[in-house]
Amino acid sequence: MSEAAVSVRITTTELREFLSGKVSSAAKAALRKAGSTALRDMRSEASKRVRKRKRIRVSIVRRMLDVRAAGGSKVESMAWTLNVRGDFVPLSSFPHRQTRRGVSVATTPGQWKLVGGAFAAKMPRSGHEGIFVRRGAARLPIRELLGPRPVDVLLHDDEAQEVGARGQTSLAATFMRLLPLEIDKVAAKALARAAGKGA
Repeated sequence: MSEAAVSVRITTTELREFLSGKVSSAAKAALRKAGSTALRDMRSEASKRVRKRKRIRVSIVRRMLDVRAAGGSKVESMAWTLNVRGDFVPLSSFPHRQTRRGVSVATTPGQWKLVGGAFAAKMPRSGHEGIFVRRGAARLPIRELLGPRPVDVLLHDDEAQEVGARGQTSLAATFMRLLPLEIDKVAAKALARAAGKGA
């Protein structure tokens, strides 16, 4: 099983200046929240790009996109990663229709392909619906057919780089939006402590 990963890290000079200054605690809080937003945006972008090339249901694509948030307290080691599992998708998950010659399937938008001799069936015990072919002339055994993998889409051309760029842009923009709010929180706590000591 192959897998792909797309990560965003803190690289811009402006963000590093905030994180090394007097407002570092507020900046780190804003950074963690911005990282979570960046992960959501990367996941959304990856899903959109996969579904643009392959007719895979959103629910299936999202199950194969795992996110990992930054851990630890050191800014240099912080990274927000989107892992794309390399599972194959059952062919029955794509739009399909049974014909006399086999099953016609559309894995790519606008393109239908006939799988000769295939048939769609529902397993009596598990209830799983699949598209199968017989391995020989006999009725059994049968083999389920699998379709393309979402990970292959993101390994195509610059798709993964575009997902990473979306995350990087989101991270920086959200950080700059949240930073003043987090600074206000730190200032409010400092004022409350000062007022408590004065009393």
